[in-house]
Amino acid sequence: MCIWQSRLLNRISFLGKTVLMKNRRILYFLKYPEPGKVKTRLAKTLGNEAACRAYRDLAVKNFRTLASLDQEGIESVIVFDPPDKEREIREWLPAACYFAQQGEDLGGRLHSAFQRAFDQGAETALALGSDTLGLKPELISKAFDELENYDVVLGPAKDGGYYLIGLSRLQPLLFQSIPWSTADVFSTTLARIKEIGLSCYLLPELDDLDEIKNLETRRIFL
Repeated sequence: MCIWQSRLLNRISFLGKTVLMKNRRILYFLKYPEPGKVKTRLAKTLGNEAACRAYRDLAVKNFRTLASLDQEGIESVIVFDPPDKEREIREWLPAACYFAQQGEDLGGRLHSAFQRAFDQGAETALALGSDTLGLKPELISKAFDELENYDVVLGPAKDGGYYLIGLSRLQPLLFQSIPWSTADVFSTTLARIKEIGLSCYLLPELDDLDEIKNLETRRIFL
């Protein structure tokens, strides 16, 4: 059982008083770093081994960024793929909870992960990938803060997708009929948000790890 499955409210003692903390979840989408199966676009330039190493190092860096938020009452869940690599992922990155990605496409996997988080007590939840460049703790904190006022928080990626989506409640329509893995993911999602009448806060645009120019811009050395 995950740590956060056994409690719906976190309590801390401050100056002799009990304070209720928000039940916030981070859904960290992660692929097991195996050469030839991750960052295939980057591998066309660098080769499979180097591209895999770059992804693995960035995934660890971003995981540490998320882990630094535990003191704020935010808990990270690793949502991994493929399912048969659970043991290796547990040995690689220690977290409170793990579960395999479930769904036919990215939309299905996101919907499933959010549904699970809300069903098990989360008040707000963020989903983000492990290949984002420039991810900072304050950006994650900002996303959760804005979910107090907005239905959705989106972090646009420079390739036309998004690196983060945050919800204050389950929104299945945001994950249906989206052209995943294209440059139209963000614009289509934003149009869907407006179409169904939700409020949305936009975070700063960031790069992800797909091309050699991204590595050079961010000075990530292999």
